[in-house]
Amino acid sequence: MKIGIIGGSYNPPHIAHLIIADRFTEQMGLDFTFFVPTYRSPFKLADDSPESTTSVQRLDMLHLAIESNEKFEVDTFEIDRQSVSYTIDTLNYFREKFGAEAEFFLLVGGDQAAAFTKWKDWEEIITRVQLCIARRPYTISPDVERAIAFHLSTDERSPVWIEAPILAVSSTEVRSRVSKGQSIHYLVPEPVRQYIYHNNLYDNPDAGDPHYD
Repeated sequence: MKIGIIGGSYNPPHIAHLIIADRFTEQMGLDFTFFVPTYRSPFKLADDSPESTTSVQRLDMLHLAIESNEKFEVDTFEIDRQSVSYTIDTLNYFREKFGAEAEFFLLVGGDQAAAFTKWKDWEEIITRVQLCIARRPYTISPDVERAIAFHLSTDERSPVWIEAPILAVSSTEVRSRVSKGQSIHYLVPEPVRQYIYHNNLYDNPDAGDPHYD
């Protein structure tokens, strides 16, 4: 069995998350792709700003976002632990869950790949999974791509670049637009948009994007 893993805060999940995950699943021939929302990123430990959503709300939105794709699943391992999320721990969990016969594929973004050597036990990670990097045309030069691939290669394998369209969509942008009363139509799946407004997330003013059932 070929299992894909994608971490992230998903606050909220948006269309770029889904499109890139779909390309990842297709290109690598995966049986399932698991979205693994973080409890707290080790790179945000100094961030004392209050959470704008609860873990339950992020999970609710993620389930709504992926419900139409039979190959997409949500795994709550990192949230259930309620501690700092290290990828190596998540990989250990998936190995125990699916057994030694499963093949694992980890998808990261180009910015994450550029800083991958700062991740805990990064050298062990790249020996245990096939590292995949979402390629966004024109955002990283070929020279930088080659340097990343060189540093993140082992004797057995090198990173695989996943072809994905340029989508200038981020969770930060979605939250900002909601807080300003601007439309988020087509930036997030419709069930997620409705959830955001029904639950008054992201300091949502009542006047913003009001049309939901």
